[in-house]
Amino acid sequence: MTKNKMDGGSLGDYPNEKYKQFFDKFPEIETLDVTEWKTVHILAYFCKQYEAHYQTKYSFKFNSPSPAKCFEVFQVKRLAMLLSSNPQILKEYIDWVFQSSSAAKTKRRSISFITEESLTQYYKLNVLLKGKTNLDVNRSTQLPQNYREVFQAIGITAQNYGDLAFLFQMEKSPELEAAFMKIKELGFDEEIIGRIV
Repeated sequence: MTKNKMDGGSLGDYPNEKYKQFFDKFPEIETLDVTEWKTVHILAYFCKQYEAHYQTKYSFKFNSPSPAKCFEVFQVKRLAMLLSSNPQILKEYIDWVFQSSSAAKTKRRSISFITEESLTQYYKLNVLLKGKTNLDVNRSTQLPQNYREVFQAIGITAQNYGDLAFLFQMEKSPELEAAFMKIKELGFDEEIIGRIV
């Protein structure tokens, strides 16, 4: 038995050789074209932005002996299913998260915040698809969670764009007017209501 196996190796070593090989791919984001990025590269880019924003390295959970099955890889794959499998879109989303979202104000310890429904839905509707004529929003399209919470705070249930269109046409109380101002600050575009009314 080698000395490394007996004493557990040096402090700061990767948990196993698979993780070492996994992390050795991180620098590829500096030379590889974004269109060729895989899951490991999206994760590497997230870690780079995380460190730049919070001035500390992202702490991995190391919850699986295989990096392909670790928590962070699962979250990147989940993000791709929620938003897009296009690495350029995922890179731009990560940039946006650190520049524009609540991540800019609050330190997050887990990568899972990038897959929050309110963030991904907001980005999809108000950034990714904004201004595109094929934007598929109808009366039954669910509102982003952060919009719903604004109305819940004043005792109004608004689940979808149909509810929002109804509220928009009502005579607005000061509270309702303030709620619409708040969702505009969150990026709501009134033009969407005009398309579904």
